[in-house]
Amino acid sequence: MNNDLQQLALLDALIGNWDSIHIRLGDSSAALQASLAALAGRLATAANGDEVALILDELLDLLEGTPAYAFVRELIARSQLAPGRTRALGSAGAVCAPPASAAAAALAGDGSARLATAIAAVAEPCTIEIHFATNRQLASAGEERFTADPAGELAYGLARVTIPIDRHRLGHVEQRAWWNRIGDPKDKRRYVVLGEVEALSGNAFLSRLEAEPEAANGLLLFTHGYNVSFEEAARRAAQLAFDLRFRGRVVLFSWPSCGSLLGYGADEERALLSAHAFRGFLGSLADGPWSQVHLLAHSMGNRVLLHALAGDAWPNRKLAQVLFVAADIQVDLFRQQFPRIRDAGANYTSYASQRDRALFFSALLHRAERVGAIDGTPFTTDGLETIDATAVDTSVLGLGLGHGYFADRRSLLTDIGVLVGAGL
Repeated sequence: MNNDLQQLALLDALIGNWDSIHIRLGDSSAALQASLAALAGRLATAANGDEVALILDELLDLLEGTPAYAFVRELIARSQLAPGRTRALGSAGAVCAPPASAAAAALAGDGSARLATAIAAVAEPCTIEIHFATNRQLASAGEERFTADPAGELAYGLARVTIPIDRHRLGHVEQRAWWNRIGDPKDKRRYVVLGEVEALSGNAFLSRLEAEPEAANGLLLFTHGYNVSFEEAARRAAQLAFDLRFRGRVVLFSWPSCGSLLGYGADEERALLSAHAFRGFLGSLADGPWSQVHLLAHSMGNRVLLHALAGDAWPNRKLAQVLFVAADIQVDLFRQQFPRIRDAGANYTSYASQRDRALFFSALLHRAERVGAIDGTPFTTDGLETIDATAVDTSVLGLGLGHGYFADRRSLLTDIGVLVGAGL
């Protein structure tokens, strides 16, 4: 019944506002109008929720870059009506509060577009549960939970992060701007907020993860890059879980980055020292009930990933997709180490960009080319699929480092989602 009601809410929100979508598009091309008309017909006759989800993906891809994109995203987010544990809007491990009033559900029978409006009035933030392992030291006090200092052993737990579905835009980690001192930075209706962090023993961590129904579909193990605190890593992992529509569970490995722009040199050493801890954590996942394990590393986190895999063979064939995103790794070092992992049975993909200014500065600092940067032609090698992401620009008016593009644009999120979801 809940699935039927959710599907009806989506249909009412979109089809009931189809004219508004057209108005926002203005004088669009005949081809775009024809494609929209075809999608509208398919929405009206969709047989189930899965078919609706596929059509929504096509619709958002079609409208990306147009004035109607944000409006449609908001309609979809506001139509969520999923009590209890749900993948609400494709988010693995989401916990959404039920509507505060039964009035919204009562409207379902008349097929009225008022249903979407009623749901929007009571929409609650969704909580994403992120399983994590970290070799950071536990904080004695304060809100950071874990410090930037390395620890001698791994700590495990669950981080609960809320996503403000009324305001969330795909590819964004909503947070209060550094210059804004108005309002509460922990406002769950406005910002992505790290809430409770539950500490677990290693055995309890594995037991809880194995008990998750979604885990059987696979794990996506995310490793962050340089200048990232534990809180920032947890919020990014939750955003990925929410936006990727991954049907398994997203797991975070957080190494002790200083979380400071001036900590680059220290982060380089800590990334290398963390490879052993990451390798041990990866080995502990080898015998779980999940069908596949995917690895995604960003920036300097690729050093953790590469050295961990090169230092020890993966113990079984569950390793599926390994994604090196904006890899801050010297090309010659990667060329030396990659053959040691190339035949482990996984598919390897590197995302690189000519617009990545952070890696441009890294190349200048080290006087060596980086795997994730493109200076002329992209780095390629046997067994590695290289994706040129230069066309994806995440800067504003040409400003910004262009380094976080993997999670900032729908096109890249969709591409990564297809890799880990369809196994291509």
